[in-house]
Amino acid sequence: MGNEPIGSLVKLRDHLDKFLGMYVGLMIVIGTITGYYSIHWVMHNANLLQKLMEAAIYIMVFPMMLMLNVKSLGKSFTNWKVTTAVILMNFIYGPVMAVLLGLIFLNNPFIRLGLFIAWLVPCSSMSIGYVGLMRGDINSATAMVALSFILSLALIPLETSGYISLIFVHQIHGSITLTSAAMNKIEMGILMTIIEILLIPLIIAIPSHEAIIRKAGIDKFRKISPLFSTLTMLGMFLIIFTIFFAHAGMLITHIKDVLGVFYSGMIFGAVSLTLFTFLFKHLKLNKTGTKNYRSAMVAILTGIPKNEATAIALSSMALASLGSQYAFLASLPPSLLPAFQVVFIIIFLKMREKLIKYYGGNIKELEIIEEEEIASQKQEKIKVPS
Repeated sequence: MGNEPIGSLVKLRDHLDKFLGMYVGLMIVIGTITGYYSIHWVMHNANLLQKLMEAAIYIMVFPMMLMLNVKSLGKSFTNWKVTTAVILMNFIYGPVMAVLLGLIFLNNPFIRLGLFIAWLVPCSSMSIGYVGLMRGDINSATAMVALSFILSLALIPLETSGYISLIFVHQIHGSITLTSAAMNKIEMGILMTIIEILLIPLIIAIPSHEAIIRKAGIDKFRKISPLFSTLTMLGMFLIIFTIFFAHAGMLITHIKDVLGVFYSGMIFGAVSLTLFTFLFKHLKLNKTGTKNYRSAMVAILTGIPKNEATAIALSSMALASLGSQYAFLASLPPSLLPAFQVVFIIIFLKMREKLIKYYGGNIKELEIIEEEEIASQKQEKIKVPS
């Protein structure tokens, strides 16, 4: 009987994760339709909607922080090839693709900025689950998620400030320009948002994470961890609904940009998964076929999927000083992209057996490696004080 609530949490988490794209789509459609017919109410309750959005942001972010194991950072550098690949994919490749595809498919610079932020914010803890389903190296994946998050605290404001200077000062068509004061507001907004929704929750979450483990133990913590993922996804559904509910009228007038985000997401997913699957086989992130496969899955699944929940929070809050309409435009790409991203991840997961063979690995060797890791983890548990 005691395991029933835990089992229900796992089933709910797996259900939401499996049908993430469908639920994101539903939130967009329901939010847009109800918002369109409630425009008068929305105009008179803007402050209430803003507070609801801020609450949803913390519901998304804090549970995700609780799952972050900062101690795993010490393991990040055991394979420098994987570490280098993940850093380059998260902080160079993703932003460059956002710039290129944004120039091709998107006209509005604020929506381009949102696309840039969407592909600059690195992977979430869900990537660890994806790596596990692909039978990759979970310990390495945990380290990569932690490392990427820590680096993002400095690199997100740095790279975004550079992008803002580039896109708004050197407008190709000259349709939109911002004063230096307005650009400084955006940059300061991004920095303050990083502090409010990432740094402060992280400072609170690290000791909370350790306290829960000391009190409940590692096994208990792992059993309740599906609750944290579930809360993050529910928070994301709430904020996506609120964004589209509050700006339904604007969405209708920017339908071309919605299609532009769709095209960008499809190309990014198809090109990225194909390119790096091929590249990492031949670059050999690890020596043998099976180990190379496991390392490649870590790099791909912590380098390509993005933490759109955090990207929504960053883009919507950072541009709030310019007005809700600009904040909405910037939050549009990260609000839409989860529906596209999950499609590619599901397809990739279903190709697991073929990918193992493609990398020259075999199932029996994977099972031996996994058994050795489980035995090692049991030894570590003995050393952890209860």
